Amino acid sequence: MRTWGSWLAAFMLVILLVTGCSSGSSKDSASSAGGTVESSAVSDHAANTAAVQDQQSSAASTAVQTPANSADAKQADTVKALEADTAPEAGFTAQDLAGGLNKKLIYKAHLVMEIQDYAKAQTEVRNMVTLSGGYIVNFSETDSASERGGTFILKVPASGFSSFLSRLEQIKHDSLQRSIEGQDVSEEYVDLQARLKAKQIMEEQYIAFMKKATKTSDLVAFAKELERVQEEIEQIKGRMRYIDQNVAYSTVELRIYQPEKTLPKAEPDRQQAPLGKRAGDALQGSMDVLTQMVQWIIVILSGAVPVLILAAIVLLIVWIVRKGRKQQRAEAAERRKTWKEERHRLSGPTGQQQEEADSAQAERSEPDPKEPDPDSGPDSDTDSDTHK
Repeated sequence: MRTWGSWLAAFMLVILLVTGCSSGSSKDSASSAGGTVESSAVSDHAANTAAVQDQQSSAASTAVQTPANSADAKQADTVKALEADTAPEAGFTAQDLAGGLNKKLIYKAHLVMEIQDYAKAQTEVRNMVTLSGGYIVNFSETDSASERGGTFILKVPASGFSSFLSRLEQIKHDSLQRSIEGQDVSEEYVDLQARLKAKQIMEEQYIAFMKKATKTSDLVAFAKELERVQEEIEQIKGRMRYIDQNVAYSTVELRIYQPEKTLPKAEPDRQQAPLGKRAGDALQGSMDVLTQMVQWIIVILSGAVPVLILAAIVLLIVWIVRKGRKQQRAEAAERRKTWKEERHRLSGPTGQQQEEADSAQAERSEPDPKEPDPDSGPDSDTDSDTHK
């Protein structure tokens, strides 16, 4: 009976834990799941404790109803911690309302000023920020033909927010546009504080469970839940630090500009400049002109590079073709000349010998008029007469 009584007490505690977790919102469902894991571990611990006390106590009802029981006290603390985790969803508590709220207000101002001297106004703004104890978060500047201007995003202490705006308005200006807005984050901050306390209690409980865990599976489960709770704690602390910083330092977005009509214009020099200065200016002007000409030539050549490359390729092809044809004609003429010389060389001696032979024969066949004819004479006359 004592054993059954102990198990019955543990089962009733589990039912109470599940009922408390289900009453939370869907936003803390993960925490409720962690509470279920805790409940299982606590139930096992309670059962073991009850089993030990079963040998020492005289009745099972005493183990269930005695508030001094250490296991029941730890289980009750766990239930309170899980219930406290869902408490922030309800907003402000009665204790907060009774003690009064510490207001958390975030102020932000927007100013647009048309000024007469941009450089002077920019210097004044920087000096004001430094003297007020603030700092510049961001700065951007524009310079065009129509205006010169800059935009500041400033952070100044909230205690001197109004006085800083008053000093800004003292800058000499032609027009001013101003708007101020405030955001009350008191409720969110109180909610974060309550959630942080609940998460810290859960963190302590998980650490205690990990120290008493005897099973590896329970130790791993507690470690995962502890890691999740610690991540949520860091997120809550980060959000609280962000709110504290924005509450302590208000934001001022300031735009100053100088229109074209008030921009200083260069006045012509009415006095005659010295000769040396005029000569130097003339030389400088000539150098500027030459520089511009060289720049234009470079630009034109850069643009004509593709056309020049194409023209060079075409001219190279034409030159190669013409050179090839000229070389072919030269080679043909050289071959013809060589052929003629070879032919003359081969046919030259034979013809000369033939001519010499013909000349010698002709000389032998023709009688010399100075020499007497061997056939002439008395005998020749006799022979001729006899022949007749």
